Amino acid sequence: MNYRPHIFSPETILSWRAGTLAAVLLFGAPLQGAAPAAGTAAPAASGGTVAASGLASSATPAKPADTGPEPTKVNRPEFSMEYPATWKEDTQAKDYDPNANFMLFSQKNSSVQFIIMNRADDPKKVVDNAVKKIDGVQITSLSRSSLSDWGGHKGVGLHLKGKIVDSFPGGIKVFCFSSAKHNVLVIETYFSDELRDVQDDIDHISKAFTMKE
Repeated sequence: MNYRPHIFSPETILSWRAGTLAAVLLFGAPLQGAAPAAGTAAPAASGGTVAASGLASSATPAKPADTGPEPTKVNRPEFSMEYPATWKEDTQAKDYDPNANFMLFSQKNSSVQFIIMNRADDPKKVVDNAVKKIDGVQITSLSRSSLSDWGGHKGVGLHLKGKIVDSFPGGIKVFCFSSAKHNVLVIETYFSDELRDVQDDIDHISKAFTMKE
């Protein structure tokens, strides 16, 4: 699997931390042959959760803990998802592909990136390759712990804790799970000082994401 890493200077990510650049895609590994989507976040009735097969699984999405606006619902050829109304999809990113490579970012600085690829490589290999490009660049990890579940999806992953751009306490979760035909790589980035405010949102995103196969 060939990733195209985007290496950012400390100044760029410090600007991101200040709120002038909300989120940046780290990798591009688009699914070949994916059909373009009409729009990126148009509300659509999902009709409930679609059961996934293989290693993928999902829980019935619950509304975010707050009583604010209804979550944004997205229905695309390979998957459906929901995210809180306060989160946005970065449609201006260089490698943005609504069907295969996209990032959701909070009103603060946290983000969740999804990369959907053909199921060719072992999920562990996918995670290891991604971590090699993240650790030491976006985060200086002080600890690593294994992950086997992300929002009800069963797979493999690593939780890196340390300092984002060697400056801000935070963490990155790199996780990969498989459906019948695809691998889904998830990169969740958070800053420790705001995790309490976004954890429920991230949980909602992870539980609502569903592959359609």
